[in-house]
Amino acid sequence: MMDMLYNCDLKILFFINQTLSNPVFDYTMPTFDNPENWVPFILLIWIYTCIKDKNNRIKLIILLPLTILFCDQIGGLIKDFHLRDRPWFSLGDDVINYLGKSTGKHQSFPSNHALNISGVSFLFSHTYPHYKRYFWSMAFVIMYSRIYIGVHYPLDVFCGCLIGILISFIITKLWERYVY
Repeated sequence: MMDMLYNCDLKILFFINQTLSNPVFDYTMPTFDNPENWVPFILLIWIYTCIKDKNNRIKLIILLPLTILFCDQIGGLIKDFHLRDRPWFSLGDDVINYLGKSTGKHQSFPSNHALNISGVSFLFSHTYPHYKRYFWSMAFVIMYSRIYIGVHYPLDVFCGCLIGILISFIITKLWERYVY
């Protein structure tokens, strides 16, 4: 079973990282490797909604930082177990179209980018369901980029996404039960 899962993971990685490789994505996808390129956009959305939406202001002021804090720390804690090497390290950068930074070579699982962006997307989608396609489109691009640039396996990203959603779901439900 594990061999089948690993082989499927590799096939998807190679399909995204090699078969779908193109000059436009080779230029744009590495920009999502650095959170400084996309976090300001999330901060602008957060600040704007906190100013404009009086009904959800306190919720967003408290829950967004909590979501990011829990997602980032739990993801980091799991990474400290060194469960999986990054594709560019384990398979070699001669096999992988490696376009990312050379950090954390033993810390591929889970993807903290996926964990954080899915936690944030869940929170915003839960608060503003009519805009969820925009939040999840942005999340998908960031998560896709992790595989495309060769820094994560698809399963690292998928599990990071699920963990981020779960954390944000729990935080949101606790808020609704005890505060809202």
